[in-house]
Amino acid sequence: MTDEKLMDAARALVKAMNRFVDENLPSELAEIVKTHSKGAAIAGVAGGWIPGVGGSAAILTAAGFVWTMYGRINSAIQLPFSENVLKSVASGVATNIAAYAAGSVALSTAFSIFPGLGNVAASVIAGGTSYALTLASGYVYLKVLTRLFQSGKDPTSISAEELNRTAKKVVEQEDMKAVMREAKQAYKKAKASGEIK
Repeated sequence: MTDEKLMDAARALVKAMNRFVDENLPSELAEIVKTHSKGAAIAGVAGGWIPGVGGSAAILTAAGFVWTMYGRINSAIQLPFSENVLKSVASGVATNIAAYAAGSVALSTAFSIFPGLGNVAASVIAGGTSYALTLASGYVYLKVLTRLFQSGKDPTSISAEELNRTAKKVVEQEDMKAVMREAKQAYKKAKASGEIK
């Protein structure tokens, strides 16, 4: 996923909020998504070393990063969702997107069974998948919030179920294969540039 695509989603959200905000807020939102994606990648690499469950462990860890990322985004835009709502939405979005990462998870899990080179391969795959899943989840969440603000509804009065339905619609309307492909490319670029060790 290109930085510009993530910035476009952040700018759209700020515009949809239709209130005076700091002009740096779109950059701050994009940076929150990227920071959590990097953290998920590092945790995914570590999870990839767990024999037999590397890929699954990495995805579960990524879900935690998604949840905290959503909390930080909400804090930045002063949107007070409860912790339970955020957990529900984070798991709902991650579940909807995880289908696009299923092959990578299975491959990472299979490699993690073999000590040595298998663990190395599993950790690389798990790190990239965790990064991509978290980045895509952040992108989708920015789109979900934009849609909520554009609908004119008070986002604080929306239930977790309605948020999850909106997230599912966003996932269905986006080309998630392309989003995940772009997110995996962003991981490779971040890794090559040294942003992610």
